[in-house]
Amino acid sequence: MNDHRDHVLGWMNELWNKWRGYLHVKYVKDKPIQQSLKDIPKGVDKKEWEWLVKEHFASESFQARSGRNATNRAKLKMLHHIGSKPIREIIYQQGGKDGNPPNLATIFFETRKKDNKLVEPEAIEKHAQLEEMVQVDPSIPSIEIVEKCCGPQNRSHVFGFGGGVKAKDLKGGTSSKAELLSALRSTQEDNKYLNEENKSLNNRLSTLEDEMKEIRKMQELFAAQQSHVPPATSPISTDQ
Repeated sequence: MNDHRDHVLGWMNELWNKWRGYLHVKYVKDKPIQQSLKDIPKGVDKKEWEWLVKEHFASESFQARSGRNATNRAKLKMLHHIGSKPIREIIYQQGGKDGNPPNLATIFFETRKKDNKLVEPEAIEKHAQLEEMVQVDPSIPSIEIVEKCCGPQNRSHVFGFGGGVKAKDLKGGTSSKAELLSALRSTQEDNKYLNEENKSLNNRLSTLEDEMKEIRKMQELFAAQQSHVPPATSPISTDQ
């Protein structure tokens, strides 16, 4: 359960980073900061957007990291062409949903093809290498194929699997296709639950806001009525 929890949290963190990156590219990058502050994305609170622009996107650490990432991306020779679609979704669509996830060569091709073919010479060569290893021994664990073709995988993600999948997830007792598929399904179920819970919380918040509005209206009406009530006067005494 803890493994699934960490997996879901890692995946949510990646989705958050991707969304934040999208906001930066569309609303902030190459634009004056004042213009960025005015262009508030739909669904984002104004104060939260101001904080994100001023304290995060405009910070020296972010600018330095962004520059390094741009330099590193320029050096890449085997780009994937799936946009923001998770590689995990490709795996699910290519047989994972039926209990038969694709091998690494298929994943590599599906994520790097352009017009249904590989374009970069490096990608063509790497795909041929992966295909050969899979054909020689179809039962070989994916992590072994990756490390033989691409070297040790010690970073926060494994080549060919995208974010959220670490080397430790594919080694030892978790390297079988069945277990990977089980983790994939568990992640999807957890994501579905989180989405439903989020929707429920939003509905409850909306209901609470409506109730508060009604209470404020009643308070205002009561205050208005009280302002028109004449003050009480003491009766005149007849005692001598």
